[in-house]
Amino acid sequence: MSLSKKAAKAKEPVIKKSILNWLSQLDENGNELSIGWEGGGDSGWAYFEIDGHREDNEYTEALVDHMHDELNYGSWAGEFSANGKAIYDAKTRTFEGTDYYGEDRNDVLDVDFKIKVPKKLWFDILHVEVESSYDETPNISVQFIVKNGFLVQEHSDICHNLEEVLKDDFSSLFDNYESTDNSEFRGCNDSWILERKDAIEDEDDLVFTISEVHVQTIDNEERTIVLELDEDRVENIDNRLNNTEDAN
Repeated sequence: MSLSKKAAKAKEPVIKKSILNWLSQLDENGNELSIGWEGGGDSGWAYFEIDGHREDNEYTEALVDHMHDELNYGSWAGEFSANGKAIYDAKTRTFEGTDYYGEDRNDVLDVDFKIKVPKKLWFDILHVEVESSYDETPNISVQFIVKNGFLVQEHSDICHNLEEVLKDDFSSLFDNYESTDNSEFRGCNDSWILERKDAIEDEDDLVFTISEVHVQTIDNEERTIVLELDEDRVENIDNRLNNTEDAN
C-alpha cells in the first residue's frame, strides 16, 4: 500500500457504534423490539426479540445483560418461577413490561374420602397414589399388595372402579381449591399405604379413610419492569460496544 493510501485510510472517520441509533433504525422500520425472560428453580434466561423472533448479537447481548440486572434474579436459584416481556418505546427510550412471579408453596387439605373394599377379598395393603397438575385430570393408581398369595381379576376390577371414583373426588377437590393466602393450585403428588388391619369393618366391607392431601401451590405476584436507557446506561453500553470493536 502506498503512503498516500495509508494516509487516506488513517484519515477515515471511525464510526462509533450507538445502541440508541441501532434501536432507532429498527423502530423506524416498524419493528417491535422486546426483551423477554423466563426461569426459576436454578435456571433462567432473558432474550431479545425483533417482531417475535429471537435475535442475538452484540447489541442485544448488552441489553439483555442490563435486563438481568433490572430483574435481579441472579442465578435464578429458588423455589419460584418468573416470566414476562418488556416492549421498547422509542419516545421514552425504555423497555417496559410486566414480570409474572410465582413462589412455590405447600398446603395440606382436610378431606374425608372413604374407600370401601369387600371384606372377602384377600390383601395386606391397599396402595393409593395421585398425580396431578393444575391443568390436567388427576392420574389415580390403586393397587392391592399381597405378601403371600396371588391376585385375581376381582382385584383388578375393584382397583379400576376405585380409580374412577377417586378421580372424581380429587378432580372436585383440586378444581374447587381455595387457599387462605390467595395461592393457586399447582399440583399434587401424594400417596397412601393403607393396611388391612387399620380398616374399619362395615358389614361386608372394609372402610379406609383418606383424611389429608398434600398439594403444591403457587403464590402469584405481578410487578412492573422498566429498563430505562438513561445517559449512564447508554454510555455504559456504547463503551462496551466500541471497546469490544477496538479490541478486535
